[in-house]
Amino acid sequence: MGLFSNFTGKISKHSHEKRAAKASQTHKHHSHRAEYLLNEDTPFDVTEAFRNLKASLSVSVPKKEGGVVLMTTSAYPEDGKTTVTANLALMFAISNASVVLVDADIRKGRVAKYFKDKSVPGLSDCLSGQNTLSEVIHHSSINENLSYITCGTHSPKPYELLESEEMKKLLQELRSRYDYVIIDTPPVLLLSDALALATETDGAVLVCRHQVSYISDIERALNTLRFAKANVLGVVVNDFKTAPTSGYYGGYKKYYYYSSYSYGSTDPNEQDDEPSQS
Repeated sequence: MGLFSNFTGKISKHSHEKRAAKASQTHKHHSHRAEYLLNEDTPFDVTEAFRNLKASLSVSVPKKEGGVVLMTTSAYPEDGKTTVTANLALMFAISNASVVLVDADIRKGRVAKYFKDKSVPGLSDCLSGQNTLSEVIHHSSINENLSYITCGTHSPKPYELLESEEMKKLLQELRSRYDYVIIDTPPVLLLSDALALATETDGAVLVCRHQVSYISDIERALNTLRFAKANVLGVVVNDFKTAPTSGYYGGYKKYYYYSSYSYGSTDPNEQDDEPSQS
């Protein structure tokens, strides 16, 4: 598993503002990634890395009677957390597991955009009693094994909704219906919302972004999750790129670096050069 010890480097003292500006600048150059899901045109290295991530999580939290609940979070926005979460759910579905993706970012959820759907009605509407669970579960046209629940109507008290008895009952119901319940939660260093679900899940994954996330932020995020009694499974290093090398196995290394859940760019236009056969 790719725990924090695998992520090396000098701890940065940069402010959150500087980190956010850095992420925003990077994001401007790749805005078309915003709602990117795996498809037949996805580079092989990206698909294979998600397959490795799915396999690692399957081993770490084996399937059990009643289904497995996993949550993802990040330290700050712009780390590609929702892209990782949506594609992880899709990869489980591709492997013939029944999966429901839940958008628990009631403030700024973006799962609906990946499926070109509306956010309302969604999770918050179900928790507040405005809609039934069946009314907020959407079935994906991408894969018959994948369903999703959008964030719903914005609420002034999202933390209270997520820690409510209604949320606990909803998760129990989803466990009974699906093999995997994968929850996308807000950044843990900005909001406490993710912590409301920490003890209700079987495992938590932290998503960071290569050359954008600071080591100090990752360490703080991991400590915050552990303090909340979350079962931290590991760290996904998003948008990881290695220096180009010659030879077939040099090219292979770019997407084989999965010990820290790393994977290449999710930009479908950033294809790898054809590896040399020499």
